[in-house]
Amino acid sequence: MVLAYLGHKTEPSRVPVAFYLATLFLLPWSWFPPFPWFHEHAQWSDVCFAVTAAAWAAARWLAVDRPSLRPLHLALLGYFGAATFSLALGGPVRAAGAVKLLGIAELCLLTVVTSDLVSRAGVPRLAGRTILLTSLLTAAAALTGFIVFLSGGETLLVGRYGDLVASPWYARVQAGLYHPNLLASFCIFSSAVIAREDSDVPVWLRRATQAALWAAILLTFSRGVLAFVVAAAIRGARTRRRRVVTTALVACCLGIMMVLTVWNISVNPMRPFEVHVENSEPSSRWQAITSSLRTLGLHPLGGSGLENAPGRYRAEPFDAHLTPLNIAATMGLPALAAFVALLVILWRTRGHPIDVALWSGMAAMLIDGLTQDIEDFRHLWVMFGLLDAESLSSRCRRGRGTG
Repeated sequence: MVLAYLGHKTEPSRVPVAFYLATLFLLPWSWFPPFPWFHEHAQWSDVCFAVTAAAWAAARWLAVDRPSLRPLHLALLGYFGAATFSLALGGPVRAAGAVKLLGIAELCLLTVVTSDLVSRAGVPRLAGRTILLTSLLTAAAALTGFIVFLSGGETLLVGRYGDLVASPWYARVQAGLYHPNLLASFCIFSSAVIAREDSDVPVWLRRATQAALWAAILLTFSRGVLAFVVAAAIRGARTRRRRVVTTALVACCLGIMMVLTVWNISVNPMRPFEVHVENSEPSSRWQAITSSLRTLGLHPLGGSGLENAPGRYRAEPFDAHLTPLNIAATMGLPALAAFVALLVILWRTRGHPIDVALWSGMAAMLIDGLTQDIEDFRHLWVMFGLLDAESLSSRCRRGRGTG
């Protein structure tokens, strides 16, 4: 019965798999190679995925292999439907909002295609190797940017300081992405994927890649470092004592993030003992959160509308920098309900035994989402698909075992 429910997992067509692997490879490369049209955050991975989705749909149609509608798909449809409602409710349809809606459709489809392809034989190994390769190159780009900065040069491999104190002695690297915080989030994702054994690569290579990711995320000087540490601790918590320590570590990291959000703390990584609280005004994130809450109170069903920042910082539009609030304040409470339902469904249908590597990454990304808006990160939706694929594969294995 399980096999019938999942459908017959035949060998996937090579065309969609090839373009899907290209999509994964290009995930951490936003501004390089140059992609200066359609949308400021569009990149070549979007083009590859468009071809992937078309080839995948055509292959499924020709094979008369229709996917079954599952609760996960309903949650994705609910999220897209809430975004569409937000766009329609927010007044005249703007071109930027329509493009954003198209991007949300891409994200939802990215989860569906990832789940289907990665649950098929041979693809997890190829996907893992692809992410490992692009992670190594990303880490190399981050280190290159740091070296160029220290030598006095200018490069797009280095990003903005944000709330940190500027200094000629350190830089926040972003590699091929458009913000250091986004690079940190990608490092969390790729580290979790590489920690799995599906890629079938030598242990020394996995360890070298993990070390490179540690270096890259440390050079971002972002809050994401805390989440990265949490993910590594979860993967290493194999005994009861380590699990207790990990729980305490999670609580500590959440406390630090809360302090950094509420208070306006001035930090210079080169002078760690000179940390002090700026009393001149609330922190940027606290201003963003409180103003976004006011927006949500005024527009609970549709939010501020797609491509409209719900918060304010120094009277300028600003995202909430708190993922659940940003979703609700931008697209309304129905969108948040669908997003939460997606996470609940993935957890309730998780494979047994649980994939600790993937779920450690998912937990860390959610923690990181308490300090920035991650709902539009492509690798987050790939992670959703990987978790669902693991669930499908686990059921299939159990079905064979009992059949």
